[in-house]
Amino acid sequence: MERIRNLLSRQGVRQALSNVSWLSGDRIIRMFGAVIVTTFVARYLGPSQFGLLNYGIAIYGLFNVVSNLGLDSLVVRDLALNETEEPVVLGTAFMLKAGASVVTTIAAVVAAWLLDPHNRILILIVALYSVGSISQALDVVDYLFQSQTKARYSVVPRTIVFVVASIVRLAAVFLHSGLLVFAWIGAIEVLLSEVGLLLSYLSVRRLAPRWNWHFDRGKAFLRESWPLLISGVMVTIYMRTDQVLLGKLGSMEAVGNYTAAIRFSEIWYAIPVMLVASVMPRMLRTRETDLARYNARLQTLYESMVFVSVAIAGATLVLGPLLIRLFYGNQYHSAAGVLSIHIWTGVFVGVGCIGSQQYIHENITAKILRRTALGAIANVVLNLLWIPRWGGMGSAMATLVAQGLAAYLGDAIDLQTRHIFRMKTRAYLRFWTLPKRFFYAQ
Repeated sequence: MERIRNLLSRQGVRQALSNVSWLSGDRIIRMFGAVIVTTFVARYLGPSQFGLLNYGIAIYGLFNVVSNLGLDSLVVRDLALNETEEPVVLGTAFMLKAGASVVTTIAAVVAAWLLDPHNRILILIVALYSVGSISQALDVVDYLFQSQTKARYSVVPRTIVFVVASIVRLAAVFLHSGLLVFAWIGAIEVLLSEVGLLLSYLSVRRLAPRWNWHFDRGKAFLRESWPLLISGVMVTIYMRTDQVLLGKLGSMEAVGNYTAAIRFSEIWYAIPVMLVASVMPRMLRTRETDLARYNARLQTLYESMVFVSVAIAGATLVLGPLLIRLFYGNQYHSAAGVLSIHIWTGVFVGVGCIGSQQYIHENITAKILRRTALGAIANVVLNLLWIPRWGGMGSAMATLVAQGLAAYLGDAIDLQTRHIFRMKTRAYLRFWTLPKRFFYAQ
C-alpha cells in the first residue's frame, strides 16, 4: 500500500490518472450506450440491412483515414514539446486536414459507385458520412488537449453529442424509420462533435483562434507523416477490408453478423488508446531526461496492456455466446463464432498502439510502413482465401493473423525495430507475473 501511495503522490501520475478517468468515463458511456443502441438498431434492421449500413460505413472508413494524413501523433508531439508553437502547428494541421477531407470525400463516393453502381442507398450512405467528416479537420483541437493531458475538454462535448445521437437513433427505431435516416444521424453526429470541440477550445482560450498557415511547417509535417499516413491506411485496410470483402464475396447478412460480433471486441480497443493518450506525452518528456526510466516504464506499460487484453479476451470467450443471444437474438447466432476468434485481436492491438508511439519517439516512423503493409497484404490475401470457405469466421481469422504480423512479428524484420520486438516478447512472456511484481516490490 505504501508503494501505491507514493505512486499516487506524484503530480504526473495524478494528472495521467485524471486524464484516464475522463477517457474511461467517456468510454464506459459509449460502450454501454453503443451496446444498447446497436442492439435495438441491429434487431430492427435485421442482418441484411444492418450489414448494408455497415458496408457503407466500412467503405467510407477506408477513405476517411487518409484525411488524417498521419498528423495526429506528430501534432501531439510538437505541442507537448513546445506549447508556444500552438498557432502555427494547429493552423497548418487544420488546413492540411481540411484539404485532404474534401479529396477523400469525392474518392469515397466514386468508390461506392464503382463497387455497386446500381445500389443508390449504399452510395448515399457513403456520401452522407463522407461529407460530414470534412468537419473532422477540427480534430486538431483534440490533439492540443491530448498534448496537455486535458481529455475532459474533448470528452464533455463529444459525450453530450453521442448521448443525444443515441437517443435520436432509438427514436428512429421506434418510429420505424428507413435505413437512410440512420446514415443521416451518423453524419450529423460527426459534424456536431466537431462543433462541440471548437466551442470547448473557445471556452478555454476565451478568444477566436488565431491559427496560422505555415508553408514550411506543412512540408515538414508531410515529409515526416507520410509513413504514418500509409501505415494508417494499411491499418484501416486490415481493420475494415474484411467487411468490404464480406460484402463482395459473401452477403450483406454475413456483414451484419460479422459487424455485430466485432462491436463487442472493438469496444475494448479504446483501452490502449486511452492509456497511450494519457501516458505517452509525459513519457516523451521523461525520455528527454532519463532514458533508463523511460524504457523501464515503457516495458511496464507493454506488460500491463497484455495483461488487460488477455483478461478481457478470456472473459469474452466464455461469455460471448450468451452476450450475442442476449443482445442481438437468434437471428445473429452466427456472430458468436466470429466473436470467439476476433476478440483475441485485442492482444495485438494494445502492444501495437504503444509500439507506434515508440516509433515516433525514436524518429523511425518510416519503419511503421513495413509492418503495416505486411499486415494489410496478409489480411487481404487471407480474406480472399478464407471468406469463400468459412465466411465471417474466415474473415475473423484473417484479421487476427494480420494483427499479429503487423503489431508484433513485423518488428523482428528490421534491426532498428528488433529491440521493440524484444520488449513486446518480454511482455507476452511475463505479463502474468505483473500483479505479483507490483504488489511485492520493495
